[in-house]
Amino acid sequence: MLRSSLRAAGPTCRFGASSSSLKPRLLSTSASRFSDTTNLQKPIAFAFDIDGVLKAGPNVLPEAKRALQILEGNNPRNQKIPYIFITNGGGKHESARAKDLARELEVPVTQDQVIQAHTVMKSLVPLYGNKPILMVGGPETPPNAAREVMQSYGFQNVYTTLDLHAHAPAAWPFSTVHPEQLPYVRRDDFSKVEFAAVLVFHDSREWGRDTQIIIDILRSHNGVFGTEHPPTEPLPDKQIPIYFSHGDLLWGNDHSVVRFGQGAFRLAIENVYKHTTGREMQSTVFGKPYRITYDYANELLRQHLINISSPTSATAEAAKLVGPSVWMVGDNTESDIKGAVDFGWSSALVRTGVYKDHNGPPNYTPTILVDDVEQAVIQAIQKEWKL
Repeated sequence: MLRSSLRAAGPTCRFGASSSSLKPRLLSTSASRFSDTTNLQKPIAFAFDIDGVLKAGPNVLPEAKRALQILEGNNPRNQKIPYIFITNGGGKHESARAKDLARELEVPVTQDQVIQAHTVMKSLVPLYGNKPILMVGGPETPPNAAREVMQSYGFQNVYTTLDLHAHAPAAWPFSTVHPEQLPYVRRDDFSKVEFAAVLVFHDSREWGRDTQIIIDILRSHNGVFGTEHPPTEPLPDKQIPIYFSHGDLLWGNDHSVVRFGQGAFRLAIENVYKHTTGREMQSTVFGKPYRITYDYANELLRQHLINISSPTSATAEAAKLVGPSVWMVGDNTESDIKGAVDFGWSSALVRTGVYKDHNGPPNYTPTILVDDVEQAVIQAIQKEWKL
């Protein structure tokens, strides 16, 4: 169970003044505050969750803009500090997400700074690029948007649960495909399509339909929709692979209590599969807190440090030789903080999202506990630069 409160390992920051009035005092531009402004042992960098850290639902938190201005150079060293966004959200291409973030946060953002839950699914293209895959989840408006993202990654034979529902309405008789979706439905002779894998690209928008169709594929004969493995024959040793883009059980938006995420959907699929086959479902989960996502992020930040530094600088050399000293700023102990702890990053847990003090201590202790993302950035810089 998610436990969303904490006794922090590091000191908490309790401010009598607003963080905006405090910032000049904490991050004075006086050169006398630190001994060396260039020769960093391990250059600092940041990785931010989005929902519950920078945004609450559709609304940008005011502290987020101030925090990023610090990283853009409004700090004691007048130094740009690299940062990326790691979110278990998604549903659109990284370039589109970067444009959204740049507009909302009022800072330059490139697609190379954005790691969404499904970004790392690009690694599956060598396995399934030319094979039929069932893609599940993601926004259904505008029509076909999620499929187009998968195709841009290199998957050339993508089907959706909407395609199968339109082909066989009785497969899920409790709803119908919306008329605006029908022109985008992929029509095919599904008796000849053998699905090689199921990829849960993003959160399901219709759990009942998607659960039914996923189980249909996993229990099918040779991956053919509308068939069932012959009951007189033993189930094959190898199940059709299923991949989930992230494992968040809970996530925070502007509702008063946290919402179920894709992790809850996976639990539902696992339980239905077990009760209908007698077997445990085998699956692969990407996103936070899994190491493949943090490996990808760490390399991105190392490259950013090299790119923004003078080639002969100590910062560039440190980035090449020892990599960055990364701070993960998140609101979810089970994904953001666990992933950072397991990977060896420092971490800051904020109180603006999933984490709530009244739920008791979590299973994974962050480096610092703070009220918001601005305080996280300030305290992390203080620690790294010994201010």
